[in-house]
Amino acid sequence: MASISLCMIVRNEEDFLAECLRSIAGMVDEIVIVDTGSTDRTLDIAKQFGACCYPVSWIPDFACMRNISLNYATKDYILVLDADEILTLQGRSSIYKCLTDFPNADAFFVHILNQTDGEGVNEVEESLNVRMFRNDPQYRYKGALHEQIAESILHANPPGIIFDSQIELIHRGYLKHVVMEKCKKERNLDIALREVKLHPRDGFRAFNLGIEYVRSKQIDQAISVFRSVQEWANPNALWASRFYKVYISTLMQAGKWEEANQLLEESVHLFSDYTDLVYLKGVYYSHRGEWILALQHYAKCIEMGDPPIPPYTVEKGISTYRAYFAMGQSFWSLGKIAEAAVAYRQAFEQNPSFVQSFLRLANLLLREDASVDTLDYLTSIAALAGTQQTALLGMSLALSDQFEQAKNYLERAEKTKDVLEHLILTYVCLDERESLRRFIEQYDQKGELRAQVQNYLLDRGMRMVNLGLEKFPESKILLQLKAEHEKGFT
Repeated sequence: MASISLCMIVRNEEDFLAECLRSIAGMVDEIVIVDTGSTDRTLDIAKQFGACCYPVSWIPDFACMRNISLNYATKDYILVLDADEILTLQGRSSIYKCLTDFPNADAFFVHILNQTDGEGVNEVEESLNVRMFRNDPQYRYKGALHEQIAESILHANPPGIIFDSQIELIHRGYLKHVVMEKCKKERNLDIALREVKLHPRDGFRAFNLGIEYVRSKQIDQAISVFRSVQEWANPNALWASRFYKVYISTLMQAGKWEEANQLLEESVHLFSDYTDLVYLKGVYYSHRGEWILALQHYAKCIEMGDPPIPPYTVEKGISTYRAYFAMGQSFWSLGKIAEAAVAYRQAFEQNPSFVQSFLRLANLLLREDASVDTLDYLTSIAALAGTQQTALLGMSLALSDQFEQAKNYLERAEKTKDVLEHLILTYVCLDERESLRRFIEQYDQKGELRAQVQNYLLDRGMRMVNLGLEKFPESKILLQLKAEHEKGFT
């Protein structure tokens, strides 16, 4: 079978590198690591795995850095990984299958599962990238940011052949704490700005700049860039469908709903089998309170299933648990509580790690009936979450104001961040001052949990004020409380 060189560029990756290299152990014939200035244990870890390490001065051009690593490769094929990536078990078996079943292939698309937690919700977006290819000097990366090699393979002499594969990587580089620690937003934005200046009217480079503006929460700048990209974008480009999805989502984030809908109408004609766009159409109707139309679109997502990869970048769960969760919200808004409960349960059954679906289900049921029978029913469903069962039940009880019962579960649960937040809320609402004091000393030296609980209590109080105003709209006391609350957040 053909031999493989693993090529990587790294800098201060001691937290990730060992796990990455363990995931690829026994699969490659050499490890080439270009180090751009590590000051931690990165090189020591690399050498423990037998890597050949080459120190190189950092240049803010990822294509250049990648190509330097390729120059050191000596085997038949090259596999490219980042330190914050892990080859899955499926990925390991698929590497052998690719090289034995497709001996004429020049390169392979690899499926990358990008983990994100930007808004406190764990998400996975699946994308494609050419990460394994023949060791051919014609095949080199282009682009200082989000560098690509497919173009050079397809335009080589003779043109290369790229196959899809079942090789799968988990990428953790977009997790919030990693982005902050590595200062990725600032670094990538600087590179993207430089790239656009050097290559004006290049749609892909401008798209990358827009994405970096979104990640830096500079939404107006992102939209301005995306409007320009739309004028230049070729709908047949591999990145075009993702551009439309990101652009539409950004417009929604900015509150430009009608502009987003106009773009949706255009994009669903261009990419009729892209389920993610149908889901966004459902989001649009949800925003307008047109719940029946929203339900129709979420149901269509389930009917369509996942779109093909390639050519699309896919948000995991759009055709399954996320669609059911959105249906639950729509049913609840229509006052159809039983249907909402069924939808939330289906969402949780399809993805027991999607905690929000269980919490919504439990809140619906416990608000109606907090009896032993209801708790037994929820316990049977929460069992799908395995070791997280106790935590889910405790959080659900706390959010339903069943604090005495919540305390029994939360104190026994693994002390994750979510559990700690609900436990401190429980102690506050039960006025258990000694327990609260010990908790703060042990878990909340920086006061972060207290601040989050304070915000929760303020929001909860505001909901009660709004309910009161629905019944007594002329109440001066309630109007004053609402004004003071809104003033405090301006």
